[in-house]
Amino acid sequence: IKTGGLFRHNDIKFSDWLPEVYRVLKDGSHAYIMVNARNIAKLQTEAEKCGFKFVNLLVWEKNNVTANRYYMQKCEFILLLRKGKARTINNPGTANIFHIKNIKGSKLHTAQKPIGLLKVFIENSTSCGGTVFDPFMGCGSTCIACMKTGRKYIGFELDEKYFEIAKDRIENAQKAVQ
Repeated sequence: IKTGGLFRHNDIKFSDWLPEVYRVLKDGSHAYIMVNARNIAKLQTEAEKCGFKFVNLLVWEKNNVTANRYYMQKCEFILLLRKGKARTINNPGTANIFHIKNIKGSKLHTAQKPIGLLKVFIENSTSCGGTVFDPFMGCGSTCIACMKTGRKYIGFELDEKYFEIAKDRIENAQKAVQ
């Protein structure tokens, strides 16, 4: 695999990485995977082939829209999956639609997500001191959300540019905590 550009150009297929994610997750774990409307069915089919079970479809309503030929896209979808036995989220009163503003202006990564959104998922599916795995770490937002919620993290990023940005952000977040 070459470094960088793989995910950005959509050369990677769900079947290339989902089996590995399934393999490394502990039994009873939840997986949150962000996906556009066009790819939901394919993602769910491939995830279920690996052994994941469908839990719920979540919607993140953003404060901005993305141009589209048919309708302006004002949301992203999150497929919530589980490995193994079903486990209730920590706050079952959480609605499946999230009204959290997207990052506007200069993003560090084209797919950068708000830390507040990631914190909700982390707090609902893990315990304090638990470990979160992010196979597409980007600029490290999930890792920072873990730090803010008392979780450990494991993250991977192929693109050296984004890895360095993530490393700097994580180091700065660690300094702020101390």
